[in-house]
Amino acid sequence: MSRITGTQKTAAEKAAPAPAERGEAVPEARRRVERLGLGGPDGSRRRGALLRRLLALGDWTALLGALCIVTAATSSTDIGTLFWAVLFSPAWILVVKLHGLYDNDHRRIRHSTLDELPSLVSASVLGTLLLDGLLAVSPAGPLSPASAIGVGVGTLFASFVLRGVLRFLWHRLTGQALGVVIGPARAVDMVARRVSTHPETRLALVGYLFSEGDEAASELPHLGSIADISKLARELPIERVVVTEQEMSEVAAERLIEECKAEGLALTFLPQHYGLLGPGIELNRLAELPVLDFRFSDPPRSTVAMKRAMDVVVSALVLTLFSPVLLAVAIWILLDDGGPVFFRQRRAGKEGVLFTMVKFRTMVTDAEQRLPELVDLQQLDQPAFKIPDDPRITRSGRWLRRTSIDELPQLLNVLRGQMSLVGPRPEEESVVALYDERQRGRLAVKPGLTGPMQVYGRSDLTFEERLAMERDYLDNLSLLTDLAILLRTPRAMIRGEGAY
Repeated sequence: MSRITGTQKTAAEKAAPAPAERGEAVPEARRRVERLGLGGPDGSRRRGALLRRLLALGDWTALLGALCIVTAATSSTDIGTLFWAVLFSPAWILVVKLHGLYDNDHRRIRHSTLDELPSLVSASVLGTLLLDGLLAVSPAGPLSPASAIGVGVGTLFASFVLRGVLRFLWHRLTGQALGVVIGPARAVDMVARRVSTHPETRLALVGYLFSEGDEAASELPHLGSIADISKLARELPIERVVVTEQEMSEVAAERLIEECKAEGLALTFLPQHYGLLGPGIELNRLAELPVLDFRFSDPPRSTVAMKRAMDVVVSALVLTLFSPVLLAVAIWILLDDGGPVFFRQRRAGKEGVLFTMVKFRTMVTDAEQRLPELVDLQQLDQPAFKIPDDPRITRSGRWLRRTSIDELPQLLNVLRGQMSLVGPRPEEESVVALYDERQRGRLAVKPGLTGPMQVYGRSDLTFEERLAMERDYLDNLSLLTDLAILLRTPRAMIRGEGAY
């Protein structure tokens, strides 16, 4: 491969998300990282060590804060107990370390504080028990039950918040890592789109490597062949390689792994049959053989019952707390064009059963009659459509749709049991009629007020990308997944990306 010219580098930089798109000064952050000697593979390792220390400091600060608050708020915990608890506090950090909560940021292609929540809960429980056990053999004696619960819950909450804040500030300071993709154009485009809809990857793809003669990718520039990886690593400060090549031989894969290891590059492989592998798949070993265990079962009835209980409690609480906001929105719609406040439409629910969905009206009153002027449903390439800059949207509706506040009345559908807080979005009856048997799989559960589509791309996703995300959600239904999507939804509402 010839040396990458300035023109090629510019093309590579254009392939990465622009600063305005991400809301951050990406080039400035990269220059800052290079000035501090934290760029490239060697700098990546130093950044990883610094971030691990920051996270440990955050956890220790959370524990000290919880101990101080409990000491001040309860009469059973005195200064002597506080002294011994602080003395034993490194044991808490050891428990967190044994849970692997300091080692994943630079090891994985994507990682967020939400991913750590189950492990943080476990570490907080075990950390509290260990700390209380150490205090029991000290002159101070053990904590009272109320104090122990206060320390555990307080540290869990504070640690979760501090970790999120520290990662946010750290990523603002260091910007995104640079990466390249190895594979054919179609797979490269798919990976590039997935990375762009998952900002927690903190990865800016600058190009791809593959043999000459293959059709060009539309998302990234071609930078050479696979054999050029070492040379490219010396010319550009890339830190991660993503391999999508499905027909690479074992010898070629071993050679690539050795080259990436020698250059200090992180390596991510996209496995064969990746569309079948969801979070519910377990990687185990049979002697030296890695094996994948699939789990085939419907969600337990207890999970379904708890999901329904969460639907009722959360929707009732949100409707009560946000009733002044809902009233203000209703008045705004009336003042805007004087039409009805609510829009009602028949949508397909679980197993295709129709129900009447309600939302704030964001379009002119004759929007449905004008739809054939804009879209011919029979000519659609896929059974879904969104119209950017839809002329039927009202002035108030544009802001309501961007923030998704127009969807809040659907909490009434959730209370009635027609919808759930999390699930695939409900589609119109005419669109569902175009589904094939595979696409009807998304009707296996109740539609949701929010879902994987809402937090990862929204209307910018193609229907097949939506279907893949929703199938992954259906195959791995759990309360933790629902909770993670709910916690990510406010950010998606504030950013408003992909909302038409």
